[in-house]
Amino acid sequence: MRRNERGIALLLCILSLMVLTGIAIGMMYMTDSETMINANYRSSQQAYFSALSGLQSVRERMTPANLAPHLIVGPGVTPGNPLSVLYVVNPSAADVVDLAAITTANNPFYDNELCTELAAQGQNCVMAGGSYAPLVAEDPPSANPPYLGTVNYKWVRVTAKANGATAPYYTNGNANGGGVNPGTQICWNGSSEVPASKLGVANCALGGAPPAWNPVYQLTSFAVTPTGSTRMLQMEVAQDPPLSTHGAVDSQDHVTLNGKLDINAYDYCTCKCTAFDNKGNCTQWGNRPGKTCDPSKYAIYAAGSVDNPNGSETFVSGQNPAIAQNQPWTWDMDSLIARYTSDPNTVNVTQAPYNWSCTAGDCGGHSGATFGVPPTMPPSPPDNPAGAGQYTQTTYVPGNLQITGGPQGNGVLIVNGDLDIHGGLEFYGLIIVKGVIKFTGGGSSQVNVYGAIIAGQESLVDNVLGGSAVIDYDYCALPQPDKTKPPRTLAFRELNF
Repeated sequence: MRRNERGIALLLCILSLMVLTGIAIGMMYMTDSETMINANYRSSQQAYFSALSGLQSVRERMTPANLAPHLIVGPGVTPGNPLSVLYVVNPSAADVVDLAAITTANNPFYDNELCTELAAQGQNCVMAGGSYAPLVAEDPPSANPPYLGTVNYKWVRVTAKANGATAPYYTNGNANGGGVNPGTQICWNGSSEVPASKLGVANCALGGAPPAWNPVYQLTSFAVTPTGSTRMLQMEVAQDPPLSTHGAVDSQDHVTLNGKLDINAYDYCTCKCTAFDNKGNCTQWGNRPGKTCDPSKYAIYAAGSVDNPNGSETFVSGQNPAIAQNQPWTWDMDSLIARYTSDPNTVNVTQAPYNWSCTAGDCGGHSGATFGVPPTMPPSPPDNPAGAGQYTQTTYVPGNLQITGGPQGNGVLIVNGDLDIHGGLEFYGLIIVKGVIKFTGGGSSQVNVYGAIIAGQESLVDNVLGGSAVIDYDYCALPQPDKTKPPRTLAFRELNF
């Protein structure tokens, strides 16, 4: 190398070293930034799942079969009223969740969402000494760390859901019209959320004509990690109300009556015949031992019209007339079906042990089908017939179905289409048919159905069961909520507060 080129070479080496050093420093900063981003993401995810664990923990504690002190009972009134807000607190040993200042901005566990929600419902956001007082329940119910604070959610707020006025709240009605005011309590009837005012009641305490209802509760969970990440999640939950129908048969549309049909709407579970005429027909109904007879059901309750009886049918009911026509339809068929198909124990006929082929909404015809094993008919004892609980089954048919050969069942039979029954039928429980239900002859002399039928669109078209078709309303045969399970999750969302 020439002497006069050595300086240039040294300069190039120095520049190259500087470039490489700059790249190394940049990569170091990039790696550090990526590490920080990953750490922030992990912390944020930790906060998310901590908040979610708080929601699920409180939902589990609201299971009706739980015992105190683990049991949590939601407030009976909407926010803004005394004792309307319940906080389940979960502080670590060094934390203090100050509920008296929970809506104060300088509180490290500030509940800003509550004030926003109350304002949307036309309520004032006041402290514990004002119009409402927060209640406290620790999770788990113990005052001794380290049992508290093992997960980083700090509190879960439990409130009765009320109709809101603005997003992001699911309002269930127009707060400025439609007869639904801000702050109106929201009820769950087993298939949809309904404002209490539209049910003609002031609150959602369990009750009402079919379908019954229960309160909807909002669970709001706030989590803070040691690095300061926060997440707030909200869940709507409600316990399914007891299922009861308007009649032995609830029909959404026109009902055609053909052939011999015998429908008795006196509750078989609570009522017994105490007097007969000389033809053996019951003329007086009384209480079964330890029961109070329920005569409130119709033989047929229809949202549409019903054919005039042709003289060969028998309709017995404590209501006069026994057939109610052109009535309000209170069932949401899709939600009602989903109420049972969402249960993991529901048997889909496209799977074992049936393995039926269902294509284009048609499951074909099947002979001698069995959907659970019914108790000996008539059920005895009426309120808990032997074998009824052991062999009950919820069966889902995802399309039209034709059954012959004396089908039988116990539990819930759901047909997401039309149901055509040709021949005798022996069923103890609830039959839900989204489409048309037909009894088309070849009947049996036995009682066919103890329980109830709910059918949408058109139902009970061409009711012919040969010898006789008998439907007895039986409340004890209808599926009731499992009190060992937590409330149903109706909605879930994340809140940015």
